[in-house]
Amino acid sequence: MANELPEDTSKIESLTPEQARKLAAEFPGVEVEIEFKGYGKQKVRACLPMNGLKSLDAETAKALAGYGKGPLVLDGLTTFEADTAKALAEFKGWGLYLNGLTSLDAATAKELAGFKGAVLVLGSLTTLDAEAAKALAAADRWDGLLPSLTALDSPDSVAIAQALATRKGALKLRNLKKISPKTLTALIQKKDVEILLIETLELIQEPDGSATDDFVIPEWLEDRQKQKSGVQAAK
Repeated sequence: MANELPEDTSKIESLTPEQARKLAAEFPGVEVEIEFKGYGKQKVRACLPMNGLKSLDAETAKALAGYGKGPLVLDGLTTFEADTAKALAEFKGWGLYLNGLTSLDAATAKELAGFKGAVLVLGSLTTLDAEAAKALAAADRWDGLLPSLTALDSPDSVAIAQALATRKGALKLRNLKKISPKTLTALIQKKDVEILLIETLELIQEPDGSATDDFVIPEWLEDRQKQKSGVQAAK
């Protein structure tokens, strides 16, 4: 590894493309413990953790994407441009962890949707727009977990829910607490979506200002939620 860099890679706060290439080629990989909101902590092996980076340009991202021993962990990034996302999407390692992102615009989401590795983790997203939701829903490598999304209360919430409901893989919103009846109706078009018990949700006024109707729980969902409630009671 480049001698001028700290041995603990998560203490690195800035990086040149050349330094990134050396790291990608020489770093042996370490085990790190990553916390997933609502899911606890998990130890992940052979990582290149770069959590000290608060910004990342496309050229440096392209160099880091050459790391091939295990996951690339960039949980210190809270935002980056679409060209950086495009470079990171070329990473072919086991996993790309971007748990610092709390929001995602459509352009960045579309680039990340092309991720070439095994799994894309976005565990801290609290907001996204309809176009970003559409891009994520089509991303085969995204793990489908939105543990930090606690409310769908923006004016385009119905469109966001409709987009998410098109996902063919896992979709887990285990900490969603606030949602309008129309948004909930759109979301449960994906019958295997994981959400809290309906009785625990706060049903809000339609955020786009349209009339708010009562939510009528479909029979299939009522049966499933009764089963879920019974399992929780047994615990």
